[in-house]
Amino acid sequence: MKKTLLTLIALIVSATSFAQLIANKTDKKVTVGFDLFHDFQLNKSDFWDARAFNQGVDWYITYNIPLGESSKHTVSIGAGMSHHNYYSFSQILNPYADTLQYLQCRDLENFKRFKVNANYVDIPLELRFRIKDQFKIGVGFKLGILVMGKTKYVGPDFTEGELLTGGNGNIVHVKDTYIKNLERYNYSVTLRVGWKWVSAFAAYQLNPVFEVGHNAPVIHPLSVGIAIAPF
Repeated sequence: MKKTLLTLIALIVSATSFAQLIANKTDKKVTVGFDLFHDFQLNKSDFWDARAFNQGVDWYITYNIPLGESSKHTVSIGAGMSHHNYYSFSQILNPYADTLQYLQCRDLENFKRFKVNANYVDIPLELRFRIKDQFKIGVGFKLGILVMGKTKYVGPDFTEGELLTGGNGNIVHVKDTYIKNLERYNYSVTLRVGWKWVSAFAAYQLNPVFEVGHNAPVIHPLSVGIAIAPF
């Protein structure tokens, strides 16, 4: 845990230094930043037992176009990537199928985790406002294009006929590198409110993560976290 925390601190320091250098070199016309966030899995499905904490990260680079004669306020557009993890106590048994099936794992001995990992190329568009050059507000919209969806299960090893007895006692790591029913695109509204290069960040995805139907969970993620960027 300590090593992970030190690595995260080093990443933040390096990224902010690099972003500040780019901002200075380009007269603040280019912004580089990233967000560390938690996804609230809004909406409930009886067969999808969502975990409370779902960590994720994104990064982006934008070009800032001044609004009028003032350089304090801009329209910013760019590109980036986002990585979302949706954890659950319900394992998807057949991610390649048209109709999804589940194994409920909350009460299983030795169950560790199951997650759906969705990765997107993003196109963010924001209106950014500066107040006294320090306080900053960004309101925007983001289009995400799915590039990879996968699942990971860590828990007891099941074979046919052992589902009711809790497996054979072995712990396995099972990865599937394709999920058939993920939406190809996502659409989110975003908000940033901050001081200098640190901001609070929130984004709400307007369409669900999975295609409607197919016995898929209806998840509209609300992402809340911290944004690091010298915009």
